[in-house]
Amino acid sequence: METTMQPNLRFWHHKRVCVTGGTGFLGWHLVRLLLPLASQVRILGLKPKAPTLVKLLQRLDCVHADIRDTAAVRDAVADCDVVFHAAGTVGVWGPALAQMHEIHSLGTQNVLQALPSHARMVHTSSIAAIGASRDRAPLTETSPFQLQHLNVDYVHAKKASEDLVLAAAERGADVLAVNPAYLIGPDDHEVSIMGQFCLRVWKGKVPLIPPGGLNFADVRDVALGHLLAAERGAAGRRYILGGENLLITEFVQALAQVRGLSSRRWLRMPRWLYGLLACGGALRAQVTGREPYPSLQHWRVSRYYWHYSSERARMELGYAVRPVLETLQEMHEWYCRTGQLHRIASHEPCSESRRDERKAA
Repeated sequence: METTMQPNLRFWHHKRVCVTGGTGFLGWHLVRLLLPLASQVRILGLKPKAPTLVKLLQRLDCVHADIRDTAAVRDAVADCDVVFHAAGTVGVWGPALAQMHEIHSLGTQNVLQALPSHARMVHTSSIAAIGASRDRAPLTETSPFQLQHLNVDYVHAKKASEDLVLAAAERGADVLAVNPAYLIGPDDHEVSIMGQFCLRVWKGKVPLIPPGGLNFADVRDVALGHLLAAERGAAGRRYILGGENLLITEFVQALAQVRGLSSRRWLRMPRWLYGLLACGGALRAQVTGREPYPSLQHWRVSRYYWHYSSERARMELGYAVRPVLETLQEMHEWYCRTGQLHRIASHEPCSESRRDERKAA
């Protein structure tokens, strides 16, 4: 990967930094970048479940607390020069939905109120706060938000929290927002949402490809984009940190190529069928109490194209991205190395490899 800029060592020298959500997928990659740069890196996040990540955090300045805990947030950001607010949650069903708006809005308010007067805050928003379109035309930071009536809680939770940040900037606070796309990459200890999807495809658990299109970005590139935003971003501005715009069919074809599988084993699902499956999943969830897949909110997302341009970030921050195929290759290798995925000796799909996939699942 070629990058037009690396972190400015002088900027980070003697800086005290806090990363909220530092135990999450993006947050942990942020922490890894910051450790050799800043004089102090403090993490505020929920206690992870993955033993490997728990072990990695033992030697670091890590406070396990909820972002809604006002006192914990105040103590975590005290005396910091830079705060990366990457804490949040994603929910599509059940109890997670009830908490999501509070976590994003109250959590963001807590960080803004506790932010030292001299500190800069980089708020991790989402491309969801930008919006989406019915065609494949990429949206930008200035595109009008047109999803007011879309019944997807995550979209409105992220939009509300970003609005709080931009309003604080108008009042003079040194804060800005970055809008990451759908994150993929290695070192996904807790297995993120896209990590789960990739594993399901590689294990043969996704026979039908959902409709729609997404923007996929390497989590390491997005983490670096956060650092560049802290160094060079303008207060009150937002920057899309995206990658490649792909149809879900194209993304699954790339997954198949990496795994050495024939892409002909998957069929594209029409939207009406995806909707029926989501309705069935919702009914099943009411009986079993387990999160449905797909959910009704997944189906609503699939009715749009979540495609974007990162030109502003490229021009103003020096943001650059690596190809999705390269990321998926490293991601696949990481899952195999950690034992979450069995290796396939031959790149030709056969009955034996399919049996291995069923055992691995």
